[in-house]
Amino acid sequence: MNDTMAATTDLSSSATAEISDGLRHLLADAFALYMKTKNFHWHMFGPHFRDFHLLLDEQARNIFAATDLIAERVRKIGPPTLRSIGDIARRQLPS
Repeated sequence: MNDTMAATTDLSSSATAEISDGLRHLLADAFALYMKTKNFHWHMFGPHFRDFHLLLDEQARNIFAATDLIAERVRKIGPPTLRSIGDIARRQLPS
């Protein structure tokens, strides 16, 4: 890790690794949920289209905002966050 990116923390290295690993799994799941929500948003139809479309759009915005907070927390304790779509796929917890 580049020294300029090193974070200061009072956590042990094993605690940092365990917490950041759990948060990266959560982040991967949140991105997947965001994409699934947008998928429903994009493919909505029917008599309640507008209401559901707006509801899903708001939900997607909230999920996406949460991903930023999770990623910033991971970086705050030190390790890198997710780096690619492949990284997201590898880190998703089995359903």
